[in-house]
Amino acid sequence: MSLTDRGRDRVVVHPIRDVNDGYGGTQPGVGDPVTVWASVRPATAEESTDTGFTTETLYRLSARSLPAGPWSRVEWDGAVWTVVGEPQHFRGNRRVTYDAATIRKRGNAVGHGQAEH
Repeated sequence: MSLTDRGRDRVVVHPIRDVNDGYGGTQPGVGDPVTVWASVRPATAEESTDTGFTTETLYRLSARSLPAGPWSRVEWDGAVWTVVGEPQHFRGNRRVTYDAATIRKRGNAVGHGQAEH
C-alpha cells in the first residue's frame, strides 16, 4: 500500500464535462461530484510587491487517481478551489503511480450559507 492510498484529506472533485449548450453543440459544464481521499499540502504563496501581503495561496493535491482537469471545481477544507492548469500523471509501478494537481482558492465557502457555483 502506498501513501497515495491513505490520503488524510477528503476532497470532492467536480470534473469538467461537455454538456449540451441548447443549440446543438456542447460547452464545458460541471460533472458529477467524485469523493477522493488525497494528500493536500501548501505549494506556494505569491506575494504582492506593493504591499507585502500574501495575495494568493496555492495547494498541491495528490491522490492515487484524480478525476480532474483544468478548471475543475474542488471542495476541500470548507472552501471551493479551482484546478490550475493540467493535472500531472506520474506513472510507474503500482506503488509510485499517482496524480497531482495545483489548486487555487475561489473565494466562496462551502456549507457556510453561500451558494455553490
